Amino acid sequence: MRTRTLTGAALAATLAVGLTGCAGDLPGAGTAESDYPTRAVELVLPFGSGGATDIAARAMAEALGQQLGQPLNATNQTGAQQVPAVSGVLGAAADGYTLLADGAGSSSIQSLLPDLPYEWDDRTFIANVASGAHAYAVGAASGVTTLGELEEKAQADPSSFRVAWLGGTTTSDYATLQLLDEIDVDPADVVRVPFDGSGEAMQAAAAGDVDLASGGSSAIASLYSSGDLVPLALTAEDPNYPEIPLASDEGYEELDLQYWVGLSGPAGLPEPVVQSLVDALGELAEGGQLDDTFAKLGMTVDIVTGDELDAAVHEEAETFRELGELVG
Repeated sequence: MRTRTLTGAALAATLAVGLTGCAGDLPGAGTAESDYPTRAVELVLPFGSGGATDIAARAMAEALGQQLGQPLNATNQTGAQQVPAVSGVLGAAADGYTLLADGAGSSSIQSLLPDLPYEWDDRTFIANVASGAHAYAVGAASGVTTLGELEEKAQADPSSFRVAWLGGTTTSDYATLQLLDEIDVDPADVVRVPFDGSGEAMQAAAAGDVDLASGGSSAIASLYSSGDLVPLALTAEDPNYPEIPLASDEGYEELDLQYWVGLSGPAGLPEPVVQSLVDALGELAEGGQLDDTFAKLGMTVDIVTGDELDAAVHEEAETFRELGELVG
């Protein structure tokens, strides 16, 4: 997903221009909404605790709560491909006191799910706060050291080429599909070995149980340090691993999928509420309060808002749709 980053003063200026001249027409302008928030905000995390995305969302919640002067109470609600958690938020009052720690898994990937109890994009996308790279990794004993060598191995015998698979509803899976598509290997021909998470997938790659594992770059840490895992390339820069080449630098320009964490809420959030949240995030980005925490997770603070964010999420959904068609 390629988006332009707006932070700090530039972000505030852009938003101010967008709102100038229509403030009198804003829902709740001049009301208590302009004092938002006056009490604690519930932030629903639609994923399990302890992972990189969870840690990132909680760091965002803590910093944002301090900036706004009211706590964001982060609560994990897991299960059923994140549908119940998202449904609960989208069905809540559109007052800014129930928000979603959003990302591809709870938005654009859901565009592929049948029989959702809501329109996947019928929400207020507030901000993409940070994004992270995916790593393509193999076991050290495989002898593969570059994406080019991996391409040769996969093309030589696709039916015996084993890839880690997390169920087809994660950005890690779509990063794998994007790679297979780029090297002209039909995903239907390879062996998809199921795992519950990218941590398990990386362990399998290190043990030689799969020929390729894709996952957030934070998942490679311990096995890379021990020398058991070889990360061949990243889909974007990770400040922790400047020595690992980017896929684009290896001649694979289309391998650019990232995962992200941000904020969304029910459809129809009043503009003063959205403005308060975006202003606070812009100030945090300008002040660098989020940088260290996200850098440790291999993520980059990347504030994107408004129409630009809406367009980026829909573009991401279309990318996932096209990749999903490769596996039927």
